[in-house]
Amino acid sequence: MVTKSDIEKTLKESIARQKMVSESEITPESTLDELGITSLDSISLVFDIEDQYGIEVPNEELKKLRTVGDIIDGVEKLLAAQNR
Repeated sequence: MVTKSDIEKTLKESIARQKMVSESEITPESTLDELGITSLDSISLVFDIEDQYGIEVPNEELKKLRTVGDIIDGVEKLLAAQNR
């Protein structure tokens, strides 16, 4: 079973690789703007998450993402719905 910390770790690794920042600089409270994540970057991050966990993030949900925590929570909800 995938835990919230698993999702956070995956997301931090993806952001760190994409934006060339240290994982230690990324917290759930970090905004995507603070991290320099553009809308195109966020699509790429979501693709990474979708591939990793076999889920599909609805496009309308992408517009709601403001922080790293938003992404973590959204992925956690999608995984929970998938496992019902």
